[in-house]
Amino acid sequence: MPITKLQLCALLADALHVPERERVAAFLRDPATQLIDNPFSSARAAAARNIWGGRSFDFGVMGVEAAGLSDLVSALAALPGAEPLIEEVARSGPHTASVVLGADRGRVIGVALYGKPGIPLPPFTARRPRRCVAASAQLDLFADLR
Repeated sequence: MPITKLQLCALLADALHVPERERVAAFLRDPATQLIDNPFSSARAAAARNIWGGRSFDFGVMGVEAAGLSDLVSALAALPGAEPLIEEVARSGPHTASVVLGADRGRVIGVALYGKPGIPLPPFTARRPRRCVAASAQLDLFADLR
């Protein structure tokens, strides 16, 4: 069953253990970012550990800037090797975001946002939390005196 960008953003909002969740969610909210078909979206944690460990090494050698990569590798290392996972991938221009989910697509394991060698990541500004604005009504101190 396909997942939408909006659903991924909602999952990221609940994933307080993922340090780069806001940055990746901002990337997903960009209208230019599109989810892409990932023919190898299903994997076991052991395979994902191997893949992302290799990418971590390759990215360092090639000068690829990445956000969340070390946290993703650590999160994968903490999982049992046989645990099934799903990887959703989104792309915009030279940048790619990978969101690794549990097999039921109900929880985020980790994320990585990266670009091509030598290209910096898109700028990110954290969203300010919304404040509740209560309707202000002037208190009439003399209402009962009339």
